[in-house]
Amino acid sequence: MQYKSGYAMTLLLLLTGCGGGSDSSDTDTGTTQLSLAISDAPVDSAQQVCIAVSGINLNSQTGWGPLALLNTTNNDGCLPDGYAIPTDANGNPNFFYIDLLKYQNGEKHALLSDVVIPSGTYEQLRLQIEDGRTSYLNVTTGTDSEFPASYVKDASGNILPLEVPSSEVKLHSFTAPVNGVLDYQVEFNLRHAMVLPGHGQYYKLKPNGVDLLDVDVLSTISGSVAVSDTNCGAAALSNGDVGVYLYNSTVTDYQGVDYDTDNSGPVLTAMVSDDNADGTYTYQLNYVEAGSYKLALVCNASDDELTDTDDGNSGSFTPTIVEPVKEVQVQDPAVSGTTSITENF
Repeated sequence: MQYKSGYAMTLLLLLTGCGGGSDSSDTDTGTTQLSLAISDAPVDSAQQVCIAVSGINLNSQTGWGPLALLNTTNNDGCLPDGYAIPTDANGNPNFFYIDLLKYQNGEKHALLSDVVIPSGTYEQLRLQIEDGRTSYLNVTTGTDSEFPASYVKDASGNILPLEVPSSEVKLHSFTAPVNGVLDYQVEFNLRHAMVLPGHGQYYKLKPNGVDLLDVDVLSTISGSVAVSDTNCGAAALSNGDVGVYLYNSTVTDYQGVDYDTDNSGPVLTAMVSDDNADGTYTYQLNYVEAGSYKLALVCNASDDELTDTDDGNSGSFTPTIVEPVKEVQVQDPAVSGTTSITENF
C-alpha cells in the first residue's frame, strides 16, 4: 500500500524527566552528565526518513518522554498538511518528529544536553520509535485515516510506513562514571539498517545498522578517488556506482551490507561522488571508532543493498574490489591529536 502527501512544518524536540537508579552493583551514589545526539549516514534511496520518537529509556527508573519539547526547524518537514500529532490525556504530544536525512555528513541533532543521571552501568539505552504500520497521525483535514507516524518518502515521492520492530531500538550497554561527562551519539546507518521487503508495502528498520557511539573517540576518514581504469573507470565513477567500504582489519573475504561485521561485512560504507560537478570524486566516512581497519574501493557498490533477512550472513552481492586494499589505523583523538584522516585512492 502506498501513500502520497504534501508537507507543512513545525517540529518539536525533546525530552524531559529523569528518575533515579542504575543497573550497577556499585555502592557509590554519584552522578554523571549525559549528552546524546542523533545522526545518519547518507542514503540515496529516499527523500525523507521521518521517525516518530516517543521517548528514551535507560532502565525502568531512568527515562525521558516528549513532555518538554525543544523546537527544531519547521518540524523537519515531517508533519503533513491536514494531520496532527496525537496527544495524551493531558494534551501532551505522544511523540516528536526527526527526519534522519537532515542529519548526515557530520550533522547531528541534540536529544539530551548535560542531563544528570545516577552513575553506574546501564544494560541498554532504548530509543522508542512509533511503528508506522500500527501508529498513525490524527486527521484534521486530510483524507487518509491511516497516515503512518513513522514513514519513508521514497525517491519517487511515495509515502511508505516504516516498521520499527517492538517500537524501539535497543542500543548497547555503557558505564556512567562518578562525576563523569558522557557525550554519545545514536548513529542511524540507513544503508545498513533500512530495507524494503519484497512485498513493497513498507520499509523495515533493522537494529544492526544503528549504533551508540562515544563522540570523544570518533574520527572521520575522507579522501579523493582519481579517475583511472584501475579505480573502476570513468564511467563507473560518473554513474555513481563506486563506493568506499571500511572493514575490520581481520577480514579477508569481503562481503556487502547484507553481512554483519562478524561475518566479513563492512563496518561503514560511503558512496563516491562528484559533489561540485568539477570532475573531482570524493568520499567521507563519518564517526569511525578507534581501531584497525581495511579500506576498500568497491566498483559495483550501487548494486549492494540490504535484504529482508535476519541472519546477518546472507545475500548474493559480491563486491568488485580494487587491489590493493588499504590498511588504516584509527587512533583515539586524544592520542593522535586529530579527528581527521585522509586516504586517497
